[in-house]
Amino acid sequence: MFLTGRKLVCCETAHRDFLEILSTVGGETEKQRASEMLGKVSVVSDNPSPKALALEKTSKIKERSKIVFGTGDSMKAVTVSANLGFLRAAQSQGIKFVAFVHESRALTECKELKNADDN
Repeated sequence: MFLTGRKLVCCETAHRDFLEILSTVGGETEKQRASEMLGKVSVVSDNPSPKALALEKTSKIKERSKIVFGTGDSMKAVTVSANLGFLRAAQSQGIKFVAFVHESRALTECKELKNADDN
């Protein structure tokens, strides 16, 4: 797997937002898996690169993405994300980021449990 044997870091903004999403819609099993994963991750201060900060905001370029991808850029790290829209929009402004794009996955355990209870 791509992440095996690598040092994993997460900027403060991504960490905070992930925990907020997890607490809102994550089921117990998802929360357990997230806890195990986060135990392997070091949280670092937000430190977006100048090229990320120079991006003009658009419908696909939001401040949070500038911080997340820009912090990875400052660290010379590969950013793992499903946010292909941001990468394409940044590239259209002449800015490229090193990223591993994965398929988007929603936290659905709570929804699945609710639907099972309704049946």
